[in-house]
Amino acid sequence: MFAERFRVRRNWLLGRYTVRTFEGHSQGISCVQFDEQRIVSGSSDKTIKVWDIRTNKPWSALTLAGHSATVRCLHLSGDRLVSGSADRTIKVWDLKNTGKDWSSAACRVTMIGHMHTVRCLQVDDNKVVSGSYDKTLKVWDLSSGQCCLTLRGHEEAVLCVQFNARRIVSGSADRTIKVWDLSEGFCINTLCGHHDAVTCLHFDDNRIISGSVDSDLKFWDIITGQCVETLDWIRSEGHTGVIRHLQADKWRIISAADDKTLKVWSVETGQRLLTLRCHTDGVTCLQFSDWMIVSGSYDKTVKLYDFSAC
Repeated sequence: MFAERFRVRRNWLLGRYTVRTFEGHSQGISCVQFDEQRIVSGSSDKTIKVWDIRTNKPWSALTLAGHSATVRCLHLSGDRLVSGSADRTIKVWDLKNTGKDWSSAACRVTMIGHMHTVRCLQVDDNKVVSGSYDKTLKVWDLSSGQCCLTLRGHEEAVLCVQFNARRIVSGSADRTIKVWDLSEGFCINTLCGHHDAVTCLHFDDNRIISGSVDSDLKFWDIITGQCVETLDWIRSEGHTGVIRHLQADKWRIISAADDKTLKVWSVETGQRLLTLRCHTDGVTCLQFSDWMIVSGSYDKTVKLYDFSAC
């Protein structure tokens, strides 16, 4: 296992990977999630598609129709899928698969309460936290679909959100990042430094990493709220377009942008390790694991970059 992990990490550092493309959406991709069996994508065509990751079939295995506008955000966990849409609703879907075939998918709960597009969400076993163009964040009971808490403080649309056991962190078109107390719903700190809307973020116990319309990645001390590092185009070979999405783990950050690229960065040094140029239009979303990256784009395709196959 150690030798396999070493080989895969070396492939990441050397840029060795294979690419598979999944086509079927009629408009741009806005969000992706995946697990060991499937990729799930949401699109401006108002549908969610479920793709079988275990086969080489590029067409979707299942299409979920239920939203009446663009599907903006997804969270996949086991057979539970949660989606947020420009139709102002959040839907909880039950995905089932038996053997080789996807057998069924049903919408179990619809959450209604936001007054505008549901732009972002995250889910755990009990709750959904969502952010909206209506400038609010909401905490929902996952089983009942009832709104438990509404957080107000941003002056413009909420574009990204993440939470853990104690905190919610949100980014907004008002150019700020806010850190909230999860249990009480009050704002602990407001981080200012981006020159335009904050579109994506990731945080742990020590820091927040954020991306923006200003094309910069910023690192923040989560306790003091101070910006400690900026990765930009001039000094860091960064993105030249709006950063749409990012994800991080212990050793790498991956960002997706309107410049049609994905970039892999070292968490420790901030050095750019790899640039992926496979999409023909802006890259809107991504998710990665130790073995692969899945990305979606305005070019209507979903791509899987496999670093274990080389």
